[in-house]
Amino acid sequence: MTTTPVPARPSASLVIGRDRAAGWEILMALRNQATAFAGGALVFPGGALEPADGATPDDPLHGYRMAAIRETFEEVGILYAKTPDGDWPTPALLAELAPERERLVQGDLDFGVLLAHHGLRLAVEELTYFAHWITPPERPKRFDTRFFLAALPPGQDGVHDGSELVDSFWTTPAQVVAQGESGEHRVMRATEVNCRRLATYANCGEAMADFQRHPESVVTPSYIQIDGVRYLSVPTRGNEGTLVLPAKIPV
Repeated sequence: MTTTPVPARPSASLVIGRDRAAGWEILMALRNQATAFAGGALVFPGGALEPADGATPDDPLHGYRMAAIRETFEEVGILYAKTPDGDWPTPALLAELAPERERLVQGDLDFGVLLAHHGLRLAVEELTYFAHWITPPERPKRFDTRFFLAALPPGQDGVHDGSELVDSFWTTPAQVVAQGESGEHRVMRATEVNCRRLATYANCGEAMADFQRHPESVVTPSYIQIDGVRYLSVPTRGNEGTLVLPAKIPV
């Protein structure tokens, strides 16, 4: 009997990078253990698209970029928005936005209304698309996720919301992989594989430049059996090779 796969929910994640003398870092957050999906996992900020997150004729990924920006502001307080003159928000404006962020999280305020009230526009041009993952059809919860990378805006650092996310910190992509392998943190396979890729770059700018030159193909992992043991098969960029990983960790 064939079971019809659960529809994959459109979603977006944003990897925020900052350069340091010893190498670049990314912002990671720890999900509340009580959350329905990926409870206790180390994640990038992000979430599902909403009806208002639509595509535009010149950018079919606009809705994903908007969702990534909105969810990032809700979850870690970093705002990718600018004034009509192209300036980033001042520290004073960011402080003014703090209580409105809480209203946004509670569903009492529309993100578009918040931006319009303060004369801001989405800084979608700051986000570089670099990966597209679709959860295997066997999974009970499925997502169709676009991943973006952006440099940390000046004057911002980020504070987790304390509800959906209970901790946040800056670390290197390689450390995320190591923490997942050691069991220090639960790291989903999509997060791990993307961090493996990010770890190959010297800085955030180098990564974004390469991603812009080489668009990512869709990654749909599949489950395979080797000697009676279940593994997750993950195609790499351009299907140049395949990562075979233990299947015990969800995608």
